[in-house]
Amino acid sequence: MASPCRSRWCTSGQSRGGLENLLTNRIRFAATAQSDDGLTLTGFAALHEHSFPSTWVFTVKGNEVQSLEISIEAKPTPDQQQDGREAFEELDKQITAAKYERATDRDGRTHLPGTARRRKIGDIPYLHAWKPGALGSISWINTGLRLEDPDVYKSFASPESGDSVRKSASSRVDFRLSLTLGWDGDDYQKAVVTLDATSYFKDGTSWPDFGTWIKEKHSLVDRAVPRVTGTLTLTGPGGAVISTEEIKAKGVKPPYPMSFTREYALADLPPGSYTVALTGAVKTGGFQFSGDDSTVDMDDRSITFDIGA
Repeated sequence: MASPCRSRWCTSGQSRGGLENLLTNRIRFAATAQSDDGLTLTGFAALHEHSFPSTWVFTVKGNEVQSLEISIEAKPTPDQQQDGREAFEELDKQITAAKYERATDRDGRTHLPGTARRRKIGDIPYLHAWKPGALGSISWINTGLRLEDPDVYKSFASPESGDSVRKSASSRVDFRLSLTLGWDGDDYQKAVVTLDATSYFKDGTSWPDFGTWIKEKHSLVDRAVPRVTGTLTLTGPGGAVISTEEIKAKGVKPPYPMSFTREYALADLPPGSYTVALTGAVKTGGFQFSGDDSTVDMDDRSITFDIGA
């Protein structure tokens, strides 16, 4: 390695003849290791489509770099040349990924590759993905998938068909968790989660159908109105918790169906697999005979879905 110098560029004696090339041509450096103090980087320099083992040494005084010494091995071995090619291939991948993550659309929003959006061609809505186009720039690319329902991309339910039925000694609740992937006002993806539940007597008779003497105009006092409480949680890739909250669905008027809806904006979440889960849900209230307990423990329900195109 050459002795320290005060000029902007220094090279080792082995490559001093290439100093002019270094100063007048585009040179790239891929660092593969660094010293503990961070002042010495080792890796490969790329010049004229060839790579050479290289070392960069910074001399720092205070908060300023005083000099930079660059040493380049002029005659790399075949193994070093191969290592250099692999280092620059990995560097190109990282640069490409960083470029795409920082890319913004014409609305000024940044998205990760694979983000989905509804866009129209004429009057026909198609699914578009945020990804590289033919010329290498990232933008909204038509996937060719025509959206037959302009408002709904995909629908899910748990159970997939029918309702989950749970009973206690004197009461019963039928319920279903559903999720719809659709689009918000700016045509970015959103998810709408809904819990629907109905309270019954254990034998399946609903309020107010228990008998001719109970008419629809008869209402329950507020403390007896059926309601469902539980925890609704949205998790992302790797199980990361995106959102969790305690929810309550309360009947409004006879026959007191219970419903809860939550909308999740998905535009700023990375593409991948997500799960929404209802856990620890309990139904309380509802018409009952004196002394009976109308509480019903409900089973946990979850729906897994994918964000992105």
